[in-house]
Amino acid sequence: MKRMTIIIVTAFLMTMCSTLKTGGNSTDDTKKRPDVQYRDDFKSANATERKALLKSLKAEADKYSVLILTQNYKGEKIIVSNSKKKIHNDYTISNLKTGLARLLRIDNTLDTKVYDNLTKKETIIEAKEATKHKYIYVMKNPGGKNPFTITYSNTLRPLE
Repeated sequence: MKRMTIIIVTAFLMTMCSTLKTGGNSTDDTKKRPDVQYRDDFKSANATERKALLKSLKAEADKYSVLILTQNYKGEKIIVSNSKKKIHNDYTISNLKTGLARLLRIDNTLDTKVYDNLTKKETIIEAKEATKHKYIYVMKNPGGKNPFTITYSNTLRPLE
């Protein structure tokens, strides 16, 4: 009887060990994907405000998009760059009234990287998505599962 019990317990342990699942790839944890949204259903800025913004940023051409850093930037160093150059390398603070932190012109034919130096997290704005949209909103998600939320749009929200 003891012998039969030992065989059953051993067989049970062997089956438990063989069905052990291995964890996912460790690079998935270090490079978290941003939440991505595609929206054009919010209130739009008027045409003169759009034209003035595009002219001030020199972003009228189709190869440029406007990158808008929005909420939850609290003075940390944000670095925005592409393969050619650094576009922005400064301490960024969101305006609590407007919800805006920074407006930047990006070349939408190149992948653009947004890096938060405080949390050491980054996100990539892919060129294939950026070419389809004139306005790209990037919001930080402090303490969230994903470090950033990116909203691609062809509608400019009112800036004031």
